[in-house]
Amino acid sequence: MARPAPTPTPLSHKAAASPGNDGHADTREEARVQQRLADAIYEHRLPPGTKLPEIDLCRLLGTSRGTLRKVLDRLASEQVVEQIPNRGAFVARPSVEATRDVYALRRILEAGVVRTLSKRSCGPWIDEVRQQVSEEREANRVGDTGRYIRLAGKFHLDLAAATGNTALNQHLKRVVAQTSLMTALYDEPGTNNCSVLEHLEILDAIQSGQHQEAERLMEEHLNRCERQLRLDDEPKPVDLSQALGLSTEAPPKNSPVPSPTR
Repeated sequence: MARPAPTPTPLSHKAAASPGNDGHADTREEARVQQRLADAIYEHRLPPGTKLPEIDLCRLLGTSRGTLRKVLDRLASEQVVEQIPNRGAFVARPSVEATRDVYALRRILEAGVVRTLSKRSCGPWIDEVRQQVSEEREANRVGDTGRYIRLAGKFHLDLAAATGNTALNQHLKRVVAQTSLMTALYDEPGTNNCSVLEHLEILDAIQSGQHQEAERLMEEHLNRCERQLRLDDEPKPVDLSQALGLSTEAPPKNSPVPSPTR
């Protein structure tokens, strides 16, 4: 996976409604803000280590400080944002050791995913995933990096969803979210570490019922992703409005946002 990304979002974009006269309105507003931040993080427009100043974000996103703080708290609980007392919130910056640990966990989880799928008859989901891989290939060909990142991560999440195991699916969403940050931090420039060909090989092994081969291919795929990571330099300054895909003027509070994919 070139950039395990997300998802889509691996985040739970459905925020819990806050007490008040219109809980649904609060939910929609929190979801909108969280989605905007999540997309910028998982598409690597907000790199690990980037400071997330509340005043600037409230102005750019056209939201209240209360809403933003709820969103940052939620992202922190999902280990996407780190909140440091007296310093503020930052996009999480995972260590090299944590990166190795999370990739090891992914190998365990995703070996179980492909083993489970290859031991049962494939449903219509596999044709949908094959179509998605074709779209992933095209996005990579034309240089649509944001779309490519989303589809590359979604491949792994869709396999987990096909098992029908809700707990596994939710857990893998969190893990893929973490590796997306790790890729943004440690990725070797110019590499393409989420091979479309490898995705197709994994699907072929699942569809033909070769569970040992499917496990081997998935393990090799994730090993290669990890090998292509390197220790990066300190994060460079980021223009928040550009990273969030916004103009310098605050958008309307209920402006449309692209659909989440993680």
